[in-house]
Amino acid sequence: MQGKSKVLGAISALVVVIVAVLYMAGSFSDKQPAGLKEMPVTQYQGEVVTVELQTISRTEHVPGSVIAKQNTQISSNVMAQVKQFKVRAGDKVSQGDLLITLKQDDFKAMLAQSEANINAVQASLNQAKKQLIRVTELQAKGLVPVSELDDAKAKFDNLTANLAGAKQQQIQAQVSLNYTQIKAPISGVVVERLAEPGDTATPGIPLLTLYNPKQLQLAFNVREQQAVKLKLGDRLNVSLPSLDITTAASISEIIPVVDNAARSLLIRLEIEPQPGMLPGLYAQLHLPFKSTQGVLVAPRWIHDFGQLSMMYVISADKIERRFVRLGEQFDNQQHVITGLKAGDKIAVDYQPITK
Repeated sequence: MQGKSKVLGAISALVVVIVAVLYMAGSFSDKQPAGLKEMPVTQYQGEVVTVELQTISRTEHVPGSVIAKQNTQISSNVMAQVKQFKVRAGDKVSQGDLLITLKQDDFKAMLAQSEANINAVQASLNQAKKQLIRVTELQAKGLVPVSELDDAKAKFDNLTANLAGAKQQQIQAQVSLNYTQIKAPISGVVVERLAEPGDTATPGIPLLTLYNPKQLQLAFNVREQQAVKLKLGDRLNVSLPSLDITTAASISEIIPVVDNAARSLLIRLEIEPQPGMLPGLYAQLHLPFKSTQGVLVAPRWIHDFGQLSMMYVISADKIERRFVRLGEQFDNQQHVITGLKAGDKIAVDYQPITK
């Protein structure tokens, strides 16, 4: 008896839950949810538009940036302390202008030492030359042995070689001294100073960067599906949004290596210098797709139904709700991917009947 009571209690509780769920779902209401009641076409007095296929020209906008074709990092060829910078970031320079001076004391001392060494070797060589002449004359008279003449020649030749070495050291010392005056290898604009006076300049470590503002390019990473269709010399539209500029540019380089992560190729385009262009500015490449046929409608004809999109379409003798899948917008028109076809009639001004 007690077991039956438990079963009946469980069944009763289940029935109560089911009834509550049905009530909350509106099963016991005679009202119809808004928008679900269909209107006969004869009662509709609004505008009717017949759907037609239209040509859709799509464009892919590829982000990129302005880069300097000629970008130079300037470093020292000798290790020395930086004495003075003649320029700062943003300064314009011409090829050959003095940019940086390094301390010269050690290099001047090396040059002076090489000059002194040359003078000493030259004096010894002059003496050896005189000695060789005397020994040659004495040996011709048979007054000295041949071995003494050989020694005089050897000494003269050795000092001659030493003089050549000393002169080479002098040239090297002069070159090193010249390296303390760092000049602009190109005409351009200073991008950044990477050191300050008092810092030690080390060969290979950049001190300054320059770029040529007359040789700028645009660089874009283009999807491989699109990049493989491009070729050198193709002219494409590009824009610089910050400068409000849209112009044509030609492809000058296609790097023949695919980025495995992004599945893209690096494309570089030549562009005529534009006022205000700077390396690093954001740019866009406009890649046209092949034109297709599709349905385009005014966005105001589309209604939201929860997270779905719908339109009111005349079907037979009534107006029905048609769910649609949307694509991109083109010139303030919405592309309908699925849900509509050519010949469908849209009740543009239809307002759903509620009751």
